[in-house]
Amino acid sequence: MKYTRIPDDTFQNLQMNAGIIVRNFDPLTGEGTGLLGATTGGVNFTATPTFEDFGEDIDNCPKNTKELKKLTEWEIKLSTTLVTISASVAKTLIAAADVDGDNDGHIIPRNDLDAKDFDDLWWIGDYSDKNTGDDAGYCAVHLMNALSTGGFQIQSTDKAKGNFALEFTAHYSMNEQDKVPFEVYVKSGGSEVKPSILLNKHSAKILVDGTETLTATKIPATAPVAWTSSSDSVATVSSGVVTGVDEGSAIITAMITVDGVEYTDTCTVIVEASEAEG
Repeated sequence: MKYTRIPDDTFQNLQMNAGIIVRNFDPLTGEGTGLLGATTGGVNFTATPTFEDFGEDIDNCPKNTKELKKLTEWEIKLSTTLVTISASVAKTLIAAADVDGDNDGHIIPRNDLDAKDFDDLWWIGDYSDKNTGDDAGYCAVHLMNALSTGGFQIQSTDKAKGNFALEFTAHYSMNEQDKVPFEVYVKSGGSEVKPSILLNKHSAKILVDGTETLTATKIPATAPVAWTSSSDSVATVSSGVVTGVDEGSAIITAMITVDGVEYTDTCTVIVEASEAEG
């Protein structure tokens, strides 16, 4: 029994049931809204990284040397099959489409993508041995900039319900190129999710007159962020965009306030002279 005994907390750490897909979820309260629909066959989520091995073609360098390994991107997908459909869900599944202004049940496909076609989605599943009530546990996955990439599919069957297969892919943003477009929350039943803020970078170097964009992941997601610089004579910040003013270093602070309590994270920015000045 020394090496075959299961962990004592096994049944407190199980993810149960198929879960649901919603448009909005608050990790602080565990409340989700905007249910996409009823599913069948469960939900499949994958986040697959792509690695580049820069030592692979170097003589006398072992393959998979950790110092020469680079993670270049993630491919993030969520797929399932719906057994219910509505006009708004049909528009989402078609991906590039508009609603007829004279008939909200008429969905008109497009040949081009628009920024409004991308939206966040959440998968939420029961987690732990306590998965009912206000303090229920959950396992949640947040897909950012999700777009339906599986097309619009209907599988009908004689004397049976129709199925609507779907696939969503999360996407990076040009405005936040360093931000991986998914995140995971795991909360045990009876535990409390505390407010927090986390920056995508904690150190950065920029040139005078150069910029660096910082992004903040927050709980709750709706909390407004207050940005400050320890030295505006070195670097200023507005809505997360840091601008170099003069050589030196400055600490950029991002803060949220929840129920009168402040939560912060910081990034140390070093401003260097531009080549023109040098």
